Amino acid sequence: MKTHLRIGKLLGVPIGLNWGVLIVCVLLAFSLATISLPAAAPDHPSSAYWFAGVIGVIGFLVSLVGHELGHSYIADRNDVKVVEITLWLFGGVAKLEGDADNPGAEFRIAAAGPAMSFVMAGIFAGCFWFVDQLNGSRVLLSLLIWLSAINVVLAISNLLPAFPLDGGRMLRAILWRRSRRKIPATRMAALIGQILALALVAFSLACIAWWSVWSGVWILILAVFLLVAARSEWKASAAQPELLDRAVGGLGRKLPSPLACTATIAQLEQTLQRHPGAPLVPVVDSLGHVASLVMPDAVLRVPPAQRSVVPIESFVEPMWSLPRVHPTESVAEVLGRLGSGQSWRAVVTDGTTVHGVLCSEDMEQVLELATA
Repeated sequence: MKTHLRIGKLLGVPIGLNWGVLIVCVLLAFSLATISLPAAAPDHPSSAYWFAGVIGVIGFLVSLVGHELGHSYIADRNDVKVVEITLWLFGGVAKLEGDADNPGAEFRIAAAGPAMSFVMAGIFAGCFWFVDQLNGSRVLLSLLIWLSAINVVLAISNLLPAFPLDGGRMLRAILWRRSRRKIPATRMAALIGQILALALVAFSLACIAWWSVWSGVWILILAVFLLVAARSEWKASAAQPELLDRAVGGLGRKLPSPLACTATIAQLEQTLQRHPGAPLVPVVDSLGHVASLVMPDAVLRVPPAQRSVVPIESFVEPMWSLPRVHPTESVAEVLGRLGSGQSWRAVVTDGTTVHGVLCSEDMEQVLELATA
């Protein structure tokens, strides 16, 4: 989702505004100033209602940001980088650099948003109690009740088990933990999301016919959005058996430049920091030939104070200790030979050039995509 207006940073996270949210702000201000607040606190000047309506819109935006900051804070605690928060037509989106790598982290990140909305609902309710004790303005009291209620609605609506809402992501995390397979869990959560979206469509039509046209149309728009988003996720998570016939030449992880056998563990650590995710680092011998390798866990085996003096030579392993695969071999052939559900590394080479290193976890992800 493209952000059209950057409005600043909060806790180091950029906050963006999509133009669609401005439409919602105008409609909310109009609704509060001309309908909701005059009905709850009559006999006040229209200027008071409009002022409170503008404050209410600001409080609504603060509520959306708070909801997404809940996601962002827990995502950061689980090593998932937050790119930015975007406010748009249906609320807010915390744009993450990637998905959580385990169902527990996925559940915590998804649950943090609704939890933060409940907290903000409690804060506004507390403000209502304080202002009421001081016999404050009835318009202000009505606005605080509305802000508390809107946060409760925001929390509960996001807890619906309709992927990609927070509740749908929590459902996916539960299914993922039970099946130990993320792609099938995503597909099931997306299917349930489509069913609930269709139920919302039926509910919205009933609202239009027998209750409130405005509320019904709003629910219908939300239901259509959920249906489209859930169907997109469902299609994206469909099985792709053709992946098993794909050549592994382009699937290997690229390796850093080789280190000399006289390099230290500190130099190895610096190399791994420049190349995160590298499964190993090649090592050249005194003749300049790549004949050995060193694994990343060598860094953890040496105390920080000694890493600048301990050579990697103490931890190198011969290159021939790893199995070899030809870049033209298929995923199915490699898995059949090296096994599925096991931990291994394999050098991708045509006999003269090393194209990279295949990792078993990467092959398991391809297998999951192929058999979802």
